[in-house]
Amino acid sequence: LVQVFQNHAQLKVRTLAALDAEQVSSATALLPRRRCPDIALPGLERLCQLEHALPDPLRGFLRNVLLDPAIGLPFLRCRASVNHHHADVGGLLMHSTGLLDQAAELTRTIIPHDAWSPHLAQLGYLLHDLGKLRTVGELRRPRHARVVPHEFVTIELLAPHLRWLEQRDLDLATALRHLFSYLATPAKARTTPRHVVAEIVEKLDQLSAASHNRRDLDYLLQEPRRAHSGEPSRRRSAPASPRHPTLRAG
Repeated sequence: LVQVFQNHAQLKVRTLAALDAEQVSSATALLPRRRCPDIALPGLERLCQLEHALPDPLRGFLRNVLLDPAIGLPFLRCRASVNHHHADVGGLLMHSTGLLDQAAELTRTIIPHDAWSPHLAQLGYLLHDLGKLRTVGELRRPRHARVVPHEFVTIELLAPHLRWLEQRDLDLATALRHLFSYLATPAKARTTPRHVVAEIVEKLDQLSAASHNRRDLDYLLQEPRRAHSGEPSRRRSAPASPRHPTLRAG
């Protein structure tokens, strides 16, 4: 109801009712950008793109995950680690969205006949570290953070949403359960997964986590003593652009 008060239009709200998740067209549109650190804003944009690109029912699954109060808002600000990779506030979102395109591309290359697996790879990569919401946190580790591995907490957080997906597509829910259970298995006890998507997510996670090491050509060529002393390395100049011969008119 709109009414006029002191010569200004005023909206008068009589009742408020929560929307059912099925009525929400975009979960990322409801995530407040002001709560997202500047360094993680590209990750939020990529998350928005992913939500709109996913086919149903995977899109509905991601929508429900992001609308979960225990997940959506904390996901914007959580760190990916305490003092390892992506340790800034918002680092988890950066880590979890940085290689989404590569997840899909690798899957299409390895199993080009499978139309669903690229989407599963992207969802798996996006959510693989979700348990860090409760084991790493935004500024400090939550209480009892070291008692349970974050991979187990990931499964716990996603359990109700996987049940929702199971009611709509048992095959897709089973694939995601296989992926997260594989990642929750200690590395030394893992065997070759039956779905290559799990292995793709595992390898991309390792590559993203290693990005902070900056093991580039200059690092390789440093003397070991200097490499471990923290001394700045001498940077090689960039290669010159190849010169193309001048084209002559015939």
